Order: sequence, then C-alpha cells, then structure tokens
Amino acid sequence: AVAQAVGARLRGLREDDSVLLEALVPTARLPALPPRSPAPRLPMALRICTLICSSWGARPQLCQVACGVGRAEAPVRHGAALPQGLDSSLQQWGVRQALATRLRVAAEAAMAALLAAEAELSPQQRGGARARTDLLGVDFLLACVDDTLELVALSANSQRCLETCLLADAMGRAVGEPPGDLPRLLAEALLHRAQCHLVEGKDILLIGAGGVSKSFVWEAARDYGLKVRRLGC
Repeated sequence: AVAQAVGARLRGLREDDSVLLEALVPTARLPALPPRSPAPRLPMALRICTLICSSWGARPQLCQVACGVGRAEAPVRHGAALPQGLDSSLQQWGVRQALATRLRVAAEAAMAALLAAEAELSPQQRGGARARTDLLGVDFLLACVDDTLELVALSANSQRCLETCLLADAMGRAVGEPPGDLPRLLAEALLHRAQCHLVEGKDILLIGAGGVSKSFVWEAARDYGLKVRRLGC
C-alpha cells in the first residue's frame, strides 16, 4: 500500500520534486498506574532528554538526563510537562533499570558519531578553525519494537535539552536533593576549550621531546594549534 501511494504521488510531481518517507515508530504504552479516581486512565508515553558533553580527549560523557511524560497519542514536547529524573520515571512506570545503561551507551554513541563526522570536515565546512561541538542534546523516545522496549533517537539539539536538564537539576535541589554533576562537567568542558584557545598559535620549544613513545605530543600539539620547534640535545 505504501509503494502504491508513493508511485501514484510521483506521477504527479515535477522532475525536480521527490517524496520523503519516514519510518513510523510505535510509542511504547507504559503500564497504567493504579487509578486514584474512577476516571479512565489514558495511555502515556515517555520522552527522554539527554545532555552530553565532550570531556578531556574529546570523549563523549553523559551529563544529565531528564524525562517528560505525556499522552501517547500526541508528541511529548519540550516544555509541555515538568521534567523529572530518569530513576524516578523508571520506578514510577515499572520499567527495568537496565534501560539506564542502554541510554548512556546510545547517547554517548550519538555524540561520538557527530564528532567523527566533524573530524572529516575542513575548518571552513565546520564554520571556522575553532568551531566544534562540545555540548549536545539528544532526545530519545521510549518505543516498542516487536514487543520489546527500544530507545529511538528523535533529534539532536543543544539549547532545549540544556534548558530542560537545568530545570530538572534546579527542581531537585529545591526539594533537598544533592547537586548533580552537570555544572562540574560543563565547567570542565568550557575550561578545556579555554586552555586550548590560550595556547593556540603560540610557539613552543621542546628540548629532548623523546622518541616514538612520545609521539602523542605532536598529535596533541597539532590539535591545539601549536607551532612546535624541536631542538635535539
């Protein structure tokens, strides 16, 4: 039926037009909670917002996770519901905690793929010599594929996920929860970039820099934009 619909549509398009098909991902219908009133309970869906930063050595690291719960028949959007933590969301809906480990792997893999794609671009294509992604937000939908719960990446952004995660962190501190690692991880990423900026374009004289085992020095110098002059002993 899909092929027939696309074929019929293509016959009416111009030569430079096309048809875009997107996969339909069924939303996982979470178990209904015990009712507090005789009103019927509507199926709910879970959207997971992750914030990943590039730590030392350009290694993706998951910083913060915030969840939003909404009705299953409508998209759960940023700002449509108050964010809540991942652990409390999984406990509330009876979802296995193993999902948290899969979420970390999926989020960090998404940023690693983006960093790998950026590494193949020229400075002009990236937007400048210093342009790079140090902070990334990735939204996931808890979907159901073949009766199995799966994490499906919806989109990548920065500002909306950052706002949501900071709001969740502030709400937690307001009720007495200890502060999370988000401020520290963000500060480390920013300080690392600031230090690289301070040494960029500087002339460094290395005396007795070592042999093959110290080859990482030259790789780091290239990444930092240093002009290295080596003087043998």
